[in-house]
Amino acid sequence: MKNSSILASIPLFKALDSNQLANIASATHEITVNKGRILFNKGDPSDGFYIVVSGRIKLSFVSRDGKEFIAEIFGPNQSFGEAVMFLGKSYPVCAQALMDSKILHVPKSIVFEGVDNNAGFARRVIAGLCARLVDRIQTLEYLTVYSSIQKVIGYLLREIELAESEKSKDVNHNEADVLLAVNKATLAAQLNLTPETLSRVLHKLVDEGLIRVEGKTIHICHVQKMRDFNG
Repeated sequence: MKNSSILASIPLFKALDSNQLANIASATHEITVNKGRILFNKGDPSDGFYIVVSGRIKLSFVSRDGKEFIAEIFGPNQSFGEAVMFLGKSYPVCAQALMDSKILHVPKSIVFEGVDNNAGFARRVIAGLCARLVDRIQTLEYLTVYSSIQKVIGYLLREIELAESEKSKDVNHNEADVLLAVNKATLAAQLNLTPETLSRVLHKLVDEGLIRVEGKTIHICHVQKMRDFNG
């Protein structure tokens, strides 16, 4: 039942009834990945996709000169690996746990069975993959067009929403804490900023009374004021 409720939380499976969810849940298995451990490496074959139950999973690749590029970081109730699974190709990135994490592995066989036997499920899969593509385009716009302050505020707000999604709370006017899953240098790279620029932005937000920084925890003093802040 627990796995069924987790499956129902992701867009790919939201349209399925309880029996269909139970069938898929029976084929999934939970994996514990300790902080720093590798879930899969670039070049490994794909035999399914993953859903994050708790923790954070980083997808990244390393350039020829040894520089790491972060493709994406996934948190609770987010899934990854679907596109590679359907393409039948090896992973183009490495997946690593940024903190102790629990994830569900959904095998390719049960997904393909659903696609073959359920037209509604197949349409949902297509819609989910298209939504992921649109999201990637929006991320590209976000990284190339937005100002440095907009990038940092956007990141903090997304982290709040991600953390609070499990609690079903309205955080529009509340204080909130964001525990950074990566160090500030990695976060800067993820936001396409230099570490120095990230530091300046954080100091500005502190000076504006919007945040307090305590080690790896960023305390947002008023979420709605941060949403409205235009720099």
